[in-house]
This record gives sequence, structure tokens and C-alpha cells, in this order.
Amino acid sequence: MRERLAAVDLLRGLVMVLMVVDHAREYSAGPGLVSDPMDLAVTSPLLFVLRWCSHFCAPVFAFLMGVSAHWSAGPRPKAEASRHFALRGLLLILLEFTIIDWSWNFYPAWPRKFFQVIAALGVAQVVLALAVWFPRRVALVSGVVIIAAHNLLSPVHFPAGTVAHYFWSFLLQKNVLPLGAGFEVRTTYPVLPVIGIALCGFGVAGWLFGEESGRRLRWLGAGLTALFVLLRTSNLYGDPFPFQPQGGLVQSAMSFLNVTKYPISLQFALMTLGPALWALGSGTGSIRQWAPLRTLGQVPLFFYTAHLYALHAAALIGAWFLGFPTSSFDFAHRFGGIPLGFGFPLWLTPLLALGITALLLPLCHWYGRVRGTRRYGLLSYL
Repeated sequence: MRERLAAVDLLRGLVMVLMVVDHAREYSAGPGLVSDPMDLAVTSPLLFVLRWCSHFCAPVFAFLMGVSAHWSAGPRPKAEASRHFALRGLLLILLEFTIIDWSWNFYPAWPRKFFQVIAALGVAQVVLALAVWFPRRVALVSGVVIIAAHNLLSPVHFPAGTVAHYFWSFLLQKNVLPLGAGFEVRTTYPVLPVIGIALCGFGVAGWLFGEESGRRLRWLGAGLTALFVLLRTSNLYGDPFPFQPQGGLVQSAMSFLNVTKYPISLQFALMTLGPALWALGSGTGSIRQWAPLRTLGQVPLFFYTAHLYALHAAALIGAWFLGFPTSSFDFAHRFGGIPLGFGFPLWLTPLLALGITALLLPLCHWYGRVRGTRRYGLLSYL
């Protein structure tokens, strides 16, 4: 059991490092010059790969959240576990629209709010509060049905401004929704696929124990990956944008891997969760060797929040160091206050990400120790 727990922490820590690389890319040279790094008409192979590697983050976060919920609920009375999950989910949603939102713009009054991965995970956590009352297989079957079938609902739309349109946007479509008083929210991460993945993690968590757990996970991961290859090459189902062979091998490979993230499509889930489950079932090797990744994986929300502030601050300090005038730091009219024309070279973003990660590692060690004392009840939700 200890080895599998370590493997979960290591996997979570690994995808978080990939996430930092992608977020560092947000501050690369010429921000805004390429609005979509996955657009094959304008992206470069390096930019595409840096963005694609981060695709593993959200599905793995959601799946492992379900796994952790299963373990956490095991020794508790159902009512206590349900209450804990519901409160934690609501807290995640609150954090998304306050502390995490402010990390991106450094301007609390910015008119556009973003319903992103933390808020989506919060909604999924609330659903897990209901799942604890049912047999695990109910959660698993429900999750599989949601992930497998939700792409059938992609053509469904509702008139803008209606209650159904707002509900559907949070559930399954990426949209910008007016909130009144000059504010709006973008539903970056529609919640339905995230809920499905979390329910799957909750349902299969029991497979992570025992002598055969590693073999089962490897077979499951290989099977999901093979299913992705089958669906992607045949264009049968599972993504609104079919694979289209291009003029060269690199471009064709990029087209093959360019599946829909917002909302997470069936093919996207298979492409990311398949290798992740295979890695989870392959063991941890030397825990001491991977100790830094495990540390990050043990305090994911703390590290997630801290790295956003650290990256943003590093970009502002870099702009100041390079001589951009104070007047160019316009937080009220330019998202994040980053001066126009500033950006790190793209090749530097992995080094910047690793530097920020190394800088925050001692802080994560400290927070992990404080949280482990259980002196502060609120920290059990964070």
C-alpha cells in the first residue's frame, strides 16, 4: 500500500511540473502573438509540444482526486466524509474566484473571471460527496458513461442569455457569460467530463492495492491508449475535430495529438489517462530518488497556488530588470499588467519552470510539515 501511495504522489508531482512549464510558457516571448499553441496553422513544433505535455494535468488531477477521496472516505462514517468533500469542493470554487484568480491578473477588479480547473475540481468534489453514499461500482459505471457518451451532446446548444445556456456552458460548453455590473465569466473547464473522470478514480481506487494491482493498472492503461489510437485513426467517435493527415510527418503527428481539451473529449481523456495509469502501475522505483516530486504531489493545491504567484512575479521582475518603464505596468487595462512587448524566450520556459519549482520546494516541505501536525483544522481542506 505504501508503494502505491508513493506512486500516486509521484504521478501528481510529475504532472504538476509539466503544468508549471505550460504556465511559464504564458510569459514567453511575444505573448498573444500565437493565441492558440495548438493551432497547426500558426504554431511551431516546440510550442506545440510544450503545450501538449500539459494536457496530462487536468485529467490526472481529477482522476487522482477521486482516488484520494476513496481512500479518505474509507475509515470515516459516510456522513462525515460526505460533509468533508462538500465543504472542500465549495472552498475550491471560492479559491478559484479569489486567491487563484488574483494570481493571474494581480488586479481583483478585473472584469473577466475564469471558471478553470480548480473550480471544476471543486464541483467534482461536491459530486463525490454524494458518491460516498452509493456502492463504488455505481460511481465507476456513472463515470465511464459520462466520459464515453458526453460527446454525443456536443451539438446541443441553447439560445444565449437563457438559463439553459448558462447551465449548459458550465456543464459542457466553453463560453463567455455576462454576469452584470460589467463582469463576465469564461467557462474554460466545463465540469461534466471532469466529474466523470473523478468518479472513475473513485470507482477504481480499490484496484490500486494488492499483488495484482500494478499489472491491472498497466493493462488498463495500455488498453485505454490503444482505444485512443483506434478512435483517432478511424475518426469514428470521441472528438469534434477529426484527425487529418498533413503534408509532413511532424505536422501529421501534431494533428493526431491535437484533441479537444475544452471540454475534455473522450479521446483527450483516453490519450492522457492511458499513459498515466500505465505509469501508476509501473511502480515507484527508488522513492528517495523521486522525493522532490513526491513532496509536490503531497501538497498539490498549495504548490498550484504558490507557483502562479511566483511565475507572475518573476515576469514582472524580469520586465523591470530589462528596463520597461513603470508606466507600462498597467494592471487595470492589460491582463496581468505585463508590459507590451515583454516575454521570456520560448526555449527558456522549461528552465524558468524548474527554477520556480526548486524555489518553492522548501516552502512545500514546510507546508507539508505544518499540515501534517493537524493543528489547524482548515488545512485538512487544503
